[in-house]
Amino acid sequence: MPVGPPLGTGFGGYRTASVPCGPGTVLFMYTDGLVERRGEDIDVSVQRLASLAMPPGGRLEDLLDQVLDRFGGDAEDDIAVLASRIREGPPVVRPTPAE
Repeated sequence: MPVGPPLGTGFGGYRTASVPCGPGTVLFMYTDGLVERRGEDIDVSVQRLASLAMPPGGRLEDLLDQVLDRFGGDAEDDIAVLASRIREGPPVVRPTPAE
């Protein structure tokens, strides 16, 4: 996925990207406070995060607990995380309001 400028900075340049996801796929988003550590290369932190595994059907709460246990203790910046899973079953299509 392409990297863009931080949200809320007023700088543009974001590109839209689509990633096919099936039922059970987990989307995990986080702020830089989760992976930025004094004295540690950010790529190393991101790799440590990517090494965490959640068993199929595992609870999102358990994933979030594991992430915060491993990364939250020595954080010097605020941390925000969001985890979401695509539900099983047929897609739900909701109409969007007219602009």
